[in-house]
Amino acid sequence: MNANSLPLLTLFALLFVACGDPGTAAESDSSTSPPRKKSRKSYTEEELNRPYSTVSPWRYIVTGPETQYFERLVGTSELGRTIHGSGHAILVPRDETFRDNKDWKALMDAENREALQSFVKAHVIVGLKSTKSLEGIYEDLNGETVVIERDDQGELVCGGARLLGQEVETDFGLVVPVVGMVEEIRWN
Repeated sequence: MNANSLPLLTLFALLFVACGDPGTAAESDSSTSPPRKKSRKSYTEEELNRPYSTVSPWRYIVTGPETQYFERLVGTSELGRTIHGSGHAILVPRDETFRDNKDWKALMDAENREALQSFVKAHVIVGLKSTKSLEGIYEDLNGETVVIERDDQGELVCGGARLLGQEVETDFGLVVPVVGMVEEIRWN
């Protein structure tokens, strides 16, 4: 080797060491590195679309074969995103509730937008996070007090709705299937 190649080899050796494992440098000085963003979970097509999807309350409502009427109401309201990812419990009326009460159709009319919002908000319960103990006093998105209690037959009820005991914990909130409406439709 000639004398000119020795500094060149030294330069390559220094570059090699400098470009070594970046993890050790980051581990030793984590105060200068930016915080990592939380990664979102990727769902498979099957997880998103299977019946009673547990991705979110909204996906549960969309994929549930017995929730099509409530899906239409939530979809027409401005609360779709809230239902999807708020982390609140959603009392989801089964279709039989709406087949027995035809008044709900008028909620779809543009002039009843406020009544629709109020109706959907009455079914969103703040503070109910677990299926372990559903009984209690809560608040709905209207700011009204909601009580889940046992009736004379020992069944859990909330307003005019009977809880079916088929609660589902999704990744973004609790779904509580019910028969009946938590509160009657309040027309403006």
